[in-house]
Amino acid sequence: MKTTAIKIEPMDVNSIPFQEASLDIWDKKYRLCAKDGQPIDRSMDETYKRVARALADVEREEVREHWYEQFLWALRKGTIPAGRIMSNAGAQEHKPATSTINCTVSGTILDSMDDILAKVHEAGLTLKAGFGIGYEFSTMRPRGAYVSGAG
Repeated sequence: MKTTAIKIEPMDVNSIPFQEASLDIWDKKYRLCAKDGQPIDRSMDETYKRVARALADVEREEVREHWYEQFLWALRKGTIPAGRIMSNAGAQEHKPATSTINCTVSGTILDSMDDILAKVHEAGLTLKAGFGIGYEFSTMRPRGAYVSGAG
């Protein structure tokens, strides 16, 4: 029986088309747009360049271009940072009130209506800025516990 070697060519990741769902999510969540809704990022690669530039710009000036190329390579090869980084890195001119932080943790919630409502207010401001928020409820009294002043 004669065997034939199969030659497998390495895949060029840049030649793999994006799925329709990927493009839709990019367009709705991560593509940078001006205040009037007009796209600034014309392609996913422009988003990658914006993010790579923002990440590299925190490095010392003499190594910024090196890190820009490294970050851009990683993004093009499939590295996907957290959503707020993809959406907001390098976007300060168009979205000054946003952050690259994905999620925060609420301060300790005291077991009082005033503090609970204050934390709800903080949560509203946090969510408005595009962050997620986590809570730790161990300071709250258990279900069915006595509440003074409740009818």
